[in-house]
Amino acid sequence: MRQTLILLLTICAFATVRAEDKTAPADLNRIFGVVEAYYRPEEAVELGVTWDRVVFEWNYFQPRSRGEFITTSIPHETLQQAQADNRQIVGLIKGTPAWASRSRSVGAVPEGIDLPYDHPDNVYGAFVRRLVEYYSQRGIHDWIIMNEPDVRHGEGVVEFQGNVRDYYHMLKTAYLAAKSVDPSAHIQIGGLAWWPDRNNHRKPYLERLLGIISTDPNANANGWYFDGVSLHIYYTTSTIWPIIKRHQQILLDFGLGDKEVWLDEFNASPRLDPLSRYDAPFAITLDQQANYIVQASALALAAGLERVAVYRLFDNHFVPGQEPWGLIRYDGTLRPAFYAYQQVIRRFDGVVATRRAAAPGATLVTLRFPDHTLYIMWSDSYAPGQFLINLGTEPVSVTVTDAVGEAQTPEIATDSGTTLGLVDVPAAEPTDMDWVVVSGAVRIAAIEGGPRSVWFRAPEGELQPMQ
Repeated sequence: MRQTLILLLTICAFATVRAEDKTAPADLNRIFGVVEAYYRPEEAVELGVTWDRVVFEWNYFQPRSRGEFITTSIPHETLQQAQADNRQIVGLIKGTPAWASRSRSVGAVPEGIDLPYDHPDNVYGAFVRRLVEYYSQRGIHDWIIMNEPDVRHGEGVVEFQGNVRDYYHMLKTAYLAAKSVDPSAHIQIGGLAWWPDRNNHRKPYLERLLGIISTDPNANANGWYFDGVSLHIYYTTSTIWPIIKRHQQILLDFGLGDKEVWLDEFNASPRLDPLSRYDAPFAITLDQQANYIVQASALALAAGLERVAVYRLFDNHFVPGQEPWGLIRYDGTLRPAFYAYQQVIRRFDGVVATRRAAAPGATLVTLRFPDHTLYIMWSDSYAPGQFLINLGTEPVSVTVTDAVGEAQTPEIATDSGTTLGLVDVPAAEPTDMDWVVVSGAVRIAAIEGGPRSVWFRAPEGELQPMQ
C-alpha cells in the first residue's frame, strides 16, 4: 500500500485523462422528464419528473378539414393533472391529415409548406398558429417539430416522408407561426436518430439542415427558425457522449452554440424481462436497463444538456410480443429502471458543476453540489476495475450505492495518514452484439466536500488518473 500511495502522490501532478468541465444548466427543476407521464400520473409524481412529452397529432385535431379544431385527443383533465403536479407539458407536433397532402399519408409533406407561414394556402402554418395560440393560454409553450425526420425508407419507421429541404420549410413555418401568437414559444428540431445517417454514410442531418437554413437571408433575424435540437440515443453507453458532442460541435460550427440540446428519448429496452420477453437483437436485461438510465443521465448532465426524458414511463396497451420500454410494466409493477431514474432525479438535481473523465476501460462523471460531491463510476469493458478516491487525512463520510440505490460497501485503506476509498466496479455483461452495449454496473459514491483526486485501475493494469 505504501508504494501505491507514493505512486498516487506522484501522478497527482499530471493532467487528467480526457476530462471536461461543464457548468450545470440553470433550469435544474425542469431537466428530468419522461415520455407520456399522463398514463400513470401518480407514479410520475413518485418518480419526480417535472416535464412530460405529449404528442399533438394534427390529423386528430383536423381530421377532415382545416375548419375543424378538435381538442379531445388531449383531454383537459390531462393538462389539469400535470399543472397540479407541477409537471410541464412539451408538445410534439406530427401527423399530417389526409386532406392536407396529395399522398394522403400521415407522414406526408403538407401542401403549401413552401409558402409564407401566414399564406392562406399554407395549411400547416394555419394549424400551428391555431394550436399554439390555444395551448399557450393553457400553459404550454414548448414544441418539438416532427419526430425522427432523419429516418428514411428501409431504415426504420418513417414518420416524416419529406427530404431535408421539406423539413426546413416545416420548421420555418412552425417557428414563425408559433412566435406570431406566442413570442415565448420554444421550438425544438424533431428528435434525431443519428444512426440512419451514420449507417448510410450521409452527413449528419443537423449539418445538412443547417446548411440549407444558412442560405435563407432571413435566418439570422429569426433565430435560424429553432431554439434547440432534440436527440434520441438508445442502448449503447459508449455512443452517448460522442453523439451529443458531435451535435454540439455542428451547432458551434454554424455559430449557434447558444441553442439548447435535449435528449428527449433515451432508454435500453429490457428485452430479457421474464414478464414481457421480446426476442430481437440487443438482448438487454432489467439490470442493464437500470444502469443505462443512470449512465445516460450522468453523461447528459456532464455534456450540459438542458433536458432529458426517458422513453417511456408505462407500457400502455401492451400485448405479448410487443417491445417493452416502460419504467412501469403493463401490469403496473415497477422495473428496476424506475428506481434508477428516481435515484437520478432525487440525487442529481441541484448540481452546480459537472465533469466527465474517461480512461481506457472506464468512465467517471463527477457532480458537484454545495456541500458534497457525487462520483458516478463504471467499467466500459468486459473486465472489472477499481476506482480509488483520495479521502485525505481527516475523517470523512462516504456512501456508495448501485444504480437502484442499494448500498455497497467500499473498502477503506489507510497508510501514512492518507485514506483511500476503493470502489470496485463490475465488468460489463455480454449481450448478443459483438461489442459492449450497456457498460458495467454503476457505482455512485457520495462524499462530503468538493471534488477529490480519483484514479482507475484495471486488473493487472497501471493506475490511470481520472481527476
